[in-house]
Amino acid sequence: MPAKKDWLLHFSRYFVGVLFTISGLIKVNDIRGFGYKLEEYFEVFQKHTGLPFYEVFGPWSVSLAGLIAVFETALAIFLILGYVRRFTAWALLLMIVFFTFLTGYSAITKAVSDCGCFGDVIKFTPWQSFGKDVLLLIFIGYIFLRREEIQPLLRAPYQGYAAWGLTVLVAGLTLYFYLYLPAIDFLPYYEGRSLRQALEPGPQGVPEITDYVPIKYSECSLDELSGEVILVVARQLENLPEAAVKSLKAFLQALPAGRFQVVGVSASPSEVRKAWPRMHGLEMCVAAQDQTVLKAMLRSDLGVIYLKDGVILRKWPWRRLSARLAQAL
Repeated sequence: MPAKKDWLLHFSRYFVGVLFTISGLIKVNDIRGFGYKLEEYFEVFQKHTGLPFYEVFGPWSVSLAGLIAVFETALAIFLILGYVRRFTAWALLLMIVFFTFLTGYSAITKAVSDCGCFGDVIKFTPWQSFGKDVLLLIFIGYIFLRREEIQPLLRAPYQGYAAWGLTVLVAGLTLYFYLYLPAIDFLPYYEGRSLRQALEPGPQGVPEITDYVPIKYSECSLDELSGEVILVVARQLENLPEAAVKSLKAFLQALPAGRFQVVGVSASPSEVRKAWPRMHGLEMCVAAQDQTVLKAMLRSDLGVIYLKDGVILRKWPWRRLSARLAQAL
C-alpha cells in the first residue's frame, strides 16, 4: 500500500519555492537596487555597533547582492525540483533564520524602512517583513524536519541538468542586468512617465516622483520639461571608467545639430561638475542632483535619459551609447 502523501510538506515545498523564486528574480532584475539596500544595512550596522561594516562590505555591496540573489533563486529551484534535498533544507533554514533576525532587528530599531525583499515591486513595513519571515520560518522549519520525504520532480540525470542549467541562466541574467538596465523598470522614473508629475502633489501632498528637482531651477538654467532633452545621468563623474566617457562622447557628438538640449546631473562636487565637461571636450552644463534621486532615475553609473516635453521616452546605460544610436534618434 503506497505511503500517505504529506500535503503540508507538498504545499510548503511549492509555496516556499515559488515565493523565493519570485523574490530572487525581482532582485536579479534590479541587482544594483538590491546592492543599494545592502549598503543601507551596512551603514545601519556600522552606526549601531561601531564596527566597520560599511567600510569593509560597502564597496562589495553589488557583488554580494548578486551572489545572494543567485543563491536564493537557486535554492528555490532546487526545492521545487527536489534536488540535493538535505543541502537545500539546511541552506533555506539558515537563510530564513538570518533574514528573520535581520527584519526583526529592523522592526525593533526602525533603522531601515523597507527590507528590500521584493525590491521596488512590493513594499513591506519592517513589521510586515518580520511577520512574513516568521511565517516562512514555520514552513521552512517543517520542510527541514521532513526533508528526507521530499521526492525529486525529475529522474536522474535530468534533475541535475535542470537545476544547474537554470542556475547558470539566472547567474547570466544577473550579470546582464548589472551591465545594462533592469528588464522591467519598477522605479518612479520609468519610460513613459512624465516628469511634470514631480511638480504635482500626490494623494497626501507627497510628490508623485520623490525629491525631483527640475534643472530649470539649478545653475544650468535649462527647462527639461519642454522640448527634446538629452539628460546625462552620472552619479560620480570623478569615478567614471574611460570606456564610459568614450561612449558618452561619441553619442553626444553624433547627435543632430541644434535639435536637442543637452544637460547633465550628478552628485559630484561643484568644482568637478564645472571642470569635467571641459576636460573631455563636451559642451554641456552639469547640474547638482541628490545621489538617491540619481540612483532611482537610472540604474547605471552613467547613462542617458531621452525626454520630450518632460516625458521619459528612452533610457540607455553607457554600454548602449554609440554614434549610431545618436544618429538614429
